[in-house]
Amino acid sequence: MGVRSRSKSKRRRRATPPPSAAAAGVDLISDLSDDLLVRVLELLPDARDAVRTHALSRRWRALWTRVAALRFVDSNRRREFREPGGLERFVAFVDHALAFRAAEKEPALEHLAISFNLSLSDDEEASSDSEQLVPPSIEAVQGWIRYAMQHAVRSLNFELILPWPSTDEDDNGGDDDNYSNGNPVMTLDDLVSSAKLETMRLKLRAVNLRLPSVAAFASLTDLSLENVEVEAGDGHLLARLVSSACCPRLHRLRLVGLGLPGMEEALLIDAGALLELSILGIDDLRFLELRTPSLRVLHVKQCYELEGLTVSAHRLEDIKFLVQHPLHIDGDLSSVARLKIELCSSHGHGYLYDHINDGSIRLLECCRLIRCLEVSLQVPKRKQQDVDIIKGSIPQLPHVASLKIHVTLRERSCSDAAAGIASLLEECRSIRYLSLNICYYRKNDPELDRLLCDNSAPIWESHELSLPHLQVAEFEKLMGTDDELQFIRFILKRASGIQKVAFSFDRKSGKKAARMVLNLCLPPLAGGSWTTWTDDANLLYNWRCCA
Repeated sequence: MGVRSRSKSKRRRRATPPPSAAAAGVDLISDLSDDLLVRVLELLPDARDAVRTHALSRRWRALWTRVAALRFVDSNRRREFREPGGLERFVAFVDHALAFRAAEKEPALEHLAISFNLSLSDDEEASSDSEQLVPPSIEAVQGWIRYAMQHAVRSLNFELILPWPSTDEDDNGGDDDNYSNGNPVMTLDDLVSSAKLETMRLKLRAVNLRLPSVAAFASLTDLSLENVEVEAGDGHLLARLVSSACCPRLHRLRLVGLGLPGMEEALLIDAGALLELSILGIDDLRFLELRTPSLRVLHVKQCYELEGLTVSAHRLEDIKFLVQHPLHIDGDLSSVARLKIELCSSHGHGYLYDHINDGSIRLLECCRLIRCLEVSLQVPKRKQQDVDIIKGSIPQLPHVASLKIHVTLRERSCSDAAAGIASLLEECRSIRYLSLNICYYRKNDPELDRLLCDNSAPIWESHELSLPHLQVAEFEKLMGTDDELQFIRFILKRASGIQKVAFSFDRKSGKKAARMVLNLCLPPLAGGSWTTWTDDANLLYNWRCCA
């Protein structure tokens, strides 16, 4: 017994790992090459950490000046900036770092990103102290953008979030050249050209921007302008900036939350190399003209004043156009294969927006050859007797093979959306794939239980529906209600070639989900095989047809 015990003790001693190099006090970092250390410094999320390494030793003193990427990020230090001298310290730090980096000619600085947030939190009020931070912030950012151009960086990313201007009558507005409509003015009209800049993102909230008037960017491929207020009357400079004359290699363009005050004419985007265009949240945009022969992807959302779209883009394949108002379209969209639109299912008598779906319907009429259709279907709160505004308005779409419908129910039940869904299915009889995603707004509201128990007669039975080519169907975010069951069976009974069906339920559905699946085991899903599992939020059931 004693011998075996000593043997086990020896084995345990042999199995004990040797002490690590770190525990032994060995400096492994010093064995790394300078090039590898510089690469490590480049990966730090904030350049201030890289700069501080100069104090470690003589060897480290100049390493950070060789990094190809510098990122100065405020890391949610809004309160620090408003402390006495806080903003000045940040600006001085960045200025000194950029000056030291400029002294190191090789390797060149390729990527520069600077962001800081001076906005007020919900529990803070505007004050003269916060407004005093605005002018030095504008001056600093103007200088850093000019630095980036002069030193020919390849990637430029600036984010400046200012507090919204005061609305007092004695605020800085009107006659001061440094302010326009209450916003401070950032002047970039004298910006120099750059032949190396490839990517530029400017997010400048609560800033009026005077755009470059002569600069050109021969290598720019990716441009994003966000939350920028273009100076009144400078719409033509925006059109120039995004044109082939200024950016001949521009491939991707994002215009998000721009202000275009007083712009009555069309925004012209004449860009021969442009592949992807996103225009989001531009309230002042009324007319859009695209001369983009290479354009493949177009995304337009929350442009509530947009009235007209003129398109010359014979390679356009993918459109996401979420509008809810009439829209005049001039141009050939027969090349479009994928389309995402927004529809409203119904409204009450006397509702003001009788033409809320006209823009989306017009897109469907212009894109008759689409193969993939995605619809965001809004079902508003019931106010008066509903009027179905989808039935009879959808054109025939014989080429659609994939249909995705995202339903948002605002204090309504599934049956309230079913008629609109059936109207879409009627005109898409060649679909092979169907996805139906149901989102119950105010899901945890006790009042919703009453709505879900609505036993009124189904209003979708009048639709002449036939889906002989449907093979795969997915029904997501179900709650296991009777009207969901009835409508799903209504669809599947008309899908004679169905091969696979997937269901996902809210985990709280529990017994309701099991009861629905049990009922679906009868025709039309008799004879197949079922599998089930759960994830963090859902109960999942799959049915597959037996050969």
